[in-house]
Amino acid sequence: MSDAPYAELPEQPFPEGIDWDDFRVFLEVVRAGSFNRAASRLKMTQPTVSRRLQRLEEAIGARLFDRDRRGPRLTHEGQRVYSEANAAQVALGRAASQASPASSREQGDCKLFMGDGLASYWMTHFLGSFFDRYPNIELKLFGVHDASGEKRDQFDVQVHYYEPLDSDPVAVRVGAMHFVPMASREYLRVHGVPRSVQDLARHRLLDLALYLTDLGSWASWSREEISASNTVMFTNLSACLAEAVRHGAGIALLPTYAMSVADGLVPLEIGARFQTPVYVSYQREAAKRWPVRATIDFLRNIVFDRRNMPWFRDSYVAPADDWNRRLLNLVEQAQATSNPEEQEAAGR
Repeated sequence: MSDAPYAELPEQPFPEGIDWDDFRVFLEVVRAGSFNRAASRLKMTQPTVSRRLQRLEEAIGARLFDRDRRGPRLTHEGQRVYSEANAAQVALGRAASQASPASSREQGDCKLFMGDGLASYWMTHFLGSFFDRYPNIELKLFGVHDASGEKRDQFDVQVHYYEPLDSDPVAVRVGAMHFVPMASREYLRVHGVPRSVQDLARHRLLDLALYLTDLGSWASWSREEISASNTVMFTNLSACLAEAVRHGAGIALLPTYAMSVADGLVPLEIGARFQTPVYVSYQREAAKRWPVRATIDFLRNIVFDRRNMPWFRDSYVAPADDWNRRLLNLVEQAQATSNPEEQEAAGR
């Protein structure tokens, strides 16, 4: 038996001339989508970024990018290196986090309120990376349907669709949600495609209403005369409404981000399009607690990243076929960095 305190692992051959830091530059170019943006984030010049990537390509003996007018695009080999480099970055971050004494890690909880639609269909995509970054935060995520706001002061952070009138809580606009009529492909195959708002009179409508006395979102948002006689369902559950549409029950107004998270939905461009702002609000006193500050930063910079999420921009962007792929890339990028401190260090 060896007298060494640790078992020796066989050394893996590593190509000469590779600078580990070049992989950091490579990852940033992929995430930024351009050499110029990556250079700005890394506090480098664009020629330096290009030179570092060229050095990395020469060291590993493979071309990582195809370069054209649309910017750098990963080659097949580049895709493989990107996946491996991402995994290495996550592993290093996890090792550093686990090596920290438990007593030095901040702990606590954050009570977060948001509607059931965002909680079910959007926030869940980012919870894994949230807990990777903040393993000692206990997140209490609740969704209620109390339009009056009663008891909402029990929450540290709220995501909602109106701007508070008073100065407390602090409200930060993080984007907008754009609603358009949507149906499933199967529903449209059976019942036909409406070409105008007036055509909706010949279709089954599904509607969102907070209370039994509500006329629903069609009536409150549409300037056109839409008869309630062909509304076959009212619900106060956003997730129920979306699932009913997805399974062919009828047509409903859904947020455009649904196109990035669900298959089989078809947006109907018939001149009915509505918008509501999205705010993150919090009490100043609550924001003094580290778990609350971390949650607010995560919502603003990751969950509602307007720069990379066209569906949350203030101006309407028509849904595109690549939105699902874009979301998958954004979730992957969020998981690639385990905590904000590493992001800050990577920018140095």
